[in-house]
Parts: sequence; structure tokens; C-alpha cells
Amino acid sequence: MTHRDLALASRGNSFPAGVGSLGVTARVGTRAEAWRRPRLRSAVARWCRLLSQRYGNPRHGNRSNPLDELVYIILSTRTGEAVFCGIYRKLKKEFPSWDDVRGRSVAEFHRILAPGGLSSLKAYQLLAIFSALRAEFGRATLAPLRAMPDGEAEGFLTSLPGVGKKVAKCVLMYSLGRQVLPVDVHTHRVAVRLGLAAKRRPDTSQDLIEAQVPPELRYGFHVNAVAHGRAVCLPSKPMCGACVLRECCPYPKNGKRSER
Repeated sequence: MTHRDLALASRGNSFPAGVGSLGVTARVGTRAEAWRRPRLRSAVARWCRLLSQRYGNPRHGNRSNPLDELVYIILSTRTGEAVFCGIYRKLKKEFPSWDDVRGRSVAEFHRILAPGGLSSLKAYQLLAIFSALRAEFGRATLAPLRAMPDGEAEGFLTSLPGVGKKVAKCVLMYSLGRQVLPVDVHTHRVAVRLGLAAKRRPDTSQDLIEAQVPPELRYGFHVNAVAHGRAVCLPSKPMCGACVLRECCPYPKNGKRSER
């Protein structure tokens, strides 16, 4: 499927135009069902199959407990993987329960977070989240989200201090098994280069890109696109010759010219 085919497959609905890396706009439906279009669905399924064969659906260390996952994702912001994973392990050793982070232990919480980027901001954000959860549920937990439908659970998560849609979708996908698609910088870059409609930034493309990927393929698309974006589909000087998608990706032929 060519980039033009994808644009044609997505035409005729009322979503605002998304601009891809090729400088071409495409439109998708507001009902989160653009993925139902046969040609688009077929293309995405092919990409997901090739990426899964190459990367094997890695979990990237994400957690199965939703509050653990929320803490893990927040710690990862602007911090290298080795550093934030080390911080997370130290926190879990010191605080087996997030309810233990209160009173005199707050100073130790700050100390453990210090080596990471934006440590003070993250510490205050997490403390505010724990406080909000205690007020809502009587303890620091996100277990009640398991009984909520997707929209309600996402709405609750985004009501917590500093939690945006991408972080909320990570919690929903990794720890609650929901068929949503978090769009980080890697997922956004891979999607745009493949020709999916998107806006210029990942944070404004969450629902737009999700709407073009079939629900049962969203987990694999995300985790493998993250791996692919880190290893091959780099922000600058992507290794297109080594890419498993090179036969079906328009970027090597058209995209590089548009980025000059």
C-alpha cells in the first residue's frame, strides 16, 4: 500500500487534517473506527506482523500493577532507562506500599528520586497523586480502575496531577490490558513515516493515530514501534536499509527529501 492509498483510505470523514512527515494531509473518522477501512487495516496488519517478527512484542519493563505502572512511567520522563529503573527498584525496596510514602519518609522519597531528571517536580507530582488517591479510595491504589470502562478509567487518570493522555493510556494498556494506543515520540515517528495521519506532536496525536490501528493490534504496534524507533527508525539518520518495513514504507523514497 502506498502513502497515497493510505490517504485515500482515510478520506471522507470529519477529523481535523493530520500532517505527516511527507507534507501530505489525510483525514480519519471521529468515531475511532478508521481502522475498519480494509486497505488501511491490511497495511497496519502487515506492519505489525513484520515488527512483531523482528522485536517480539517487548514489554519494556512496564508493570502489571496500575499504580506501579503510573509511578514507573512518570519516573521515565526525561531520564535514561538505566537511571529511572534503578530509582524505581530503590523506591520499591524502601516503600513496598505507596501508602508508606508519608510523614517523615517523604524526605527519603525525595532523596531516592534525586538522581533522575526533574526529580523535584516528579516527587511533588507523585506525592500529590498518592494524596488524591487516598482522598478518593482511602489508600494509594488504582485497583478500582479495573472495574471501570476505558473512557471512565482514562478520565480518572487524566484528572490526577500532571497525568496526560499518553501516560493514562500506558497505564490502561500495560497494567489493565485495555486495547488503547499510547503515542510517544517513537510511536509517533514510526506512524508518521509509514504514512498514518497525525498532527505534528505526539501529545496532540493520541486519538488520531489510535483510530487508525485495529484494537487487537494496538499493543503490538506500540511496543514494537518503541523498539523500532530506538534501534532503527531514529529521529535523524534512520537506518532505512536495515528496516524490516523498508518494502512498505514511503519514507526512504519521499520522506527524507521533505526533512531537508
